[in-house]
Amino acid sequence: MKIIILDSKKIENRNWYLARCNLYDYLQSLKNNFYEFAIQRKIVKNQYLDKLFNTVKIGDPFPVITLTYSEKTIESNGELIFNNIEILDGLQRSFRLWSYLKVSEQYAKVNITNYRDFAKKVKEMNPLFFETGVISTKVIKKLIDSDDISKIRDYYSTYDIYLTIWAGLNEKEVIQKMLVLNAGQKSVSKTHQFELLFLHIFDKIKDSFKNVKLFREKDKMANEIKRGNRKVGQYMFSSIIVSIQSLVEKKPMRVSTEKLIEQEFNSNDSIKEDIYDNVFNIDFIKFHLHNIIKLDELISKESNGKQWFSKDTTLSGIFAAIGSKIDTENEYNLIKEYEIVIETLTKNIIVYGYQLNDFTQEYNFLSSRSVNIGNFIRKVIMQYTYELIEGKKPRWDNIFRITLEK
Repeated sequence: MKIIILDSKKIENRNWYLARCNLYDYLQSLKNNFYEFAIQRKIVKNQYLDKLFNTVKIGDPFPVITLTYSEKTIESNGELIFNNIEILDGLQRSFRLWSYLKVSEQYAKVNITNYRDFAKKVKEMNPLFFETGVISTKVIKKLIDSDDISKIRDYYSTYDIYLTIWAGLNEKEVIQKMLVLNAGQKSVSKTHQFELLFLHIFDKIKDSFKNVKLFREKDKMANEIKRGNRKVGQYMFSSIIVSIQSLVEKKPMRVSTEKLIEQEFNSNDSIKEDIYDNVFNIDFIKFHLHNIIKLDELISKESNGKQWFSKDTTLSGIFAAIGSKIDTENEYNLIKEYEIVIETLTKNIIVYGYQLNDFTQEYNFLSSRSVNIGNFIRKVIMQYTYELIEGKKPRWDNIFRITLEK
């Protein structure tokens, strides 16, 4: 695809470009799976973005789209190889306009004038259009009734867009740009940002176990997994990372990006180098997942255990307690100490268990209390697990009461 370069700047090992191109050429050049870029969030419903087509139709400009280009530079003739392009900011806009174009192209191919029959054809062509809410039967009817459906290519062919393009970024720099570009946007959740920081780990471990399946927030089943509607071995990726953080910090952690972003992009962070490198490596995470499966199989035998175990609050509390019994800074004894604590905990779970019916009863009393329920539950689960490791027979009513009194 040809672009017109309006400005450029070289910054250390990377290059920045401001460019202009034709909207139709841009959308036609996109890869078929452009919306599946790993670091991008999923396509979301948004009533304001759904008005974007009308913006193009009347000729109003819309914000710059930001791309990353895997080549070091862009040739002076402005030729872009779109197989080397990913969208950093502007996915939602691109997908909506692209879907309208695909619908209009399909309409020109088939001899279907009834909007309901054509809507069925569109669903068959690409179910994602309807699943995301970007295209609907109502939208199709409006496009056909106004005859806009046959004019979309003309609208796009006479409309220019502006691009900022980063060339030569490494993986960490791409993720950093993504986080900065989306700072403060409500549609980009902390969980999604959190996942981006550890994306390099996810890609390396996601297929390591036959009996483990990790999900990111953008996955279709993510909401079901969060609600505990899952099989043993199915977890949110962010929950696994939180469990490791809790192990290291020896206290229950939650999904939060502020400190992590600073650590991830500061190579002089001695804490990350001295401690986190011991656990945020592929071998340790595989070992950690093996132990999570072991606990999952045991706890899921209890009433509501499968739903309870997979929650962030549960995993952070359990592994904070485990971490408090081992020296995470000693990389030579880390695995050995971890194995001993896990063995002790699993034996005591078999003998005594987590008594989840009692937990639920105490949890239900919290609705009348003025407490941060998430933080509170993490603490009581940590304390219960700690006492279980110690070989005691902890009682939820005692732990809830003592924690409330603190």
